[in-house]
Amino acid sequence: VAVMRGCDNYCTYCIVPFVRGRERSRPVASILREVAGLTARGTRDITLLGQNVNSYRDGEHRFPELLRRVADVPGLERLRFATSHPKDLSEELINTIASTDAVCEHVHLPVQSGSDRVLASMGRSYDRERYRGLVRTIRERVPGVALTTDIIVGFPGETPRDYEETVSL
Repeated sequence: VAVMRGCDNYCTYCIVPFVRGRERSRPVASILREVAGLTARGTRDITLLGQNVNSYRDGEHRFPELLRRVADVPGLERLRFATSHPKDLSEELINTIASTDAVCEHVHLPVQSGSDRVLASMGRSYDRERYRGLVRTIRERVPGVALTTDIIVGFPGETPRDYEETVSL
């Protein structure tokens, strides 16, 4: 279920903001109607989709609240979401994952590189230590969490040392 379109991050390697435009979030009521319709027809597992779901907002509602409200839809058993951007992964979202039964203990958190120099070149707004801190917090609050990521190797200007920093991460 798409909850938003576009992206406002403008990472140097990505075309999404140029082809899909700026972030636009769907209204909560529209999403809830779609999920209710799907569960009424027997769907039990829903994935909420967006280029950066963590920045979802439809005025008064932010992503953790949307996640909780969708999790309450009758008939829904498992709720997932993709994709998270490390710069917008909040404590509230981590706590929502930990405390909402229907939300699967899985976070897809693209790191892209383990090198601060390459992350800066990519236009990512976090560094290696911020990313590691997020991973520590997620693992503390969501025991048994499955963490997945995306990694880009061979980024223009990446050195063997940068690559090794990614491997070590």
